[in-house]
Amino acid sequence: MRMHRATEAALLSAAVLLACAVVSGCEKREQAPAPPQRQKLTLPAAPVASPAPATLVDPLAPNRPVTVDTQPRLAAGDWVTARPGFQSSLTTAQRGGVEPCAIQPVDASSFDDWVPLSQGKFTAPHALVLDDSGGFDLVIHLLGDEPIRRELILSEQPFALYSLTIGTNQSYAPLFTGSALQASIVAGVEQALSKRLGKSAHVRHLAMSAWSAGFVGIEAALAQPSAKDIDAVILIDGLHAPRANPLAFKAQLRPFVDFAARAARSERAFFVSHSSIEPPNFASTTECAHYLIASLGGKPQAVKRTDPFGLELVEFFSQGDFHVRGYAGNDRADHCAQLAVLRDAFAALGARWNAKKLSR
Repeated sequence: MRMHRATEAALLSAAVLLACAVVSGCEKREQAPAPPQRQKLTLPAAPVASPAPATLVDPLAPNRPVTVDTQPRLAAGDWVTARPGFQSSLTTAQRGGVEPCAIQPVDASSFDDWVPLSQGKFTAPHALVLDDSGGFDLVIHLLGDEPIRRELILSEQPFALYSLTIGTNQSYAPLFTGSALQASIVAGVEQALSKRLGKSAHVRHLAMSAWSAGFVGIEAALAQPSAKDIDAVILIDGLHAPRANPLAFKAQLRPFVDFAARAARSERAFFVSHSSIEPPNFASTTECAHYLIASLGGKPQAVKRTDPFGLELVEFFSQGDFHVRGYAGNDRADHCAQLAVLRDAFAALGARWNAKKLSR
């Protein structure tokens, strides 16, 4: 590297002076002072701002975007059959004092009292209004009564609600297999509302919803001819299948795979939520939800968001009107907390059905 001229001159002058001091009789010579070196000013490095985390718009809750999680979440190998992670649960204190399995108070004064009907019971908002043709929207829910009405109230949707809860040692599947129970429920609700409102009422849009073990009733209903009338299905932490028998696993999920494909094309609406609970003897809701997503050629996105009751959203998938939301938590409280997801599902249904009314 070529030396800077000022530095080179200074070194030469110093060498001459050193020689004069050592050798006697050296003539003293006055040297011109070397020009001072200009010091390089070093400024502190400007702080580099970290990029803001990417976010996704949630079609079910557009005002509550989800944050993309850059940490790997899915199993490195076969993520479809991998057991659920997130094996932890929040305390009541961490949930803001909420005990999800306890009854959560809500003002139900805007709804009718429950009325016994077709093995279950029925309620509707006072403000329910029929359209010009006498149409209204109905949700048939399996397993859970008051918490479901609570979530419907919080969603602010004017749906009629029929709820059916049976004993823990009973199954919902036989109730809908080869029977006309769905038609009987619809006819009973139509008759009750026609009497209350003083004009003929009929179901315009029908959704079937279930929490936990109630999903087998929807599985049976989807195999009946009356399934053509079901516009939407909601499964809250309740899609299971045999794990040890692949053929039985696929057979159990076949009706839901078909419905998911139709929902992905927006011909129907399908919402699935899952916790991270790992059952000992059958496939978890995580594994079953992953199977539905994989059947469409998709893969869930790792995300972060805190939802009601301290729910920690960790997986996100939406295609058309097929939506899957996966949550952390592996305890009973996490299973109960899942019911709070219904308010988003109901709100999304309301938006879908309103859009269909406007397009007519």
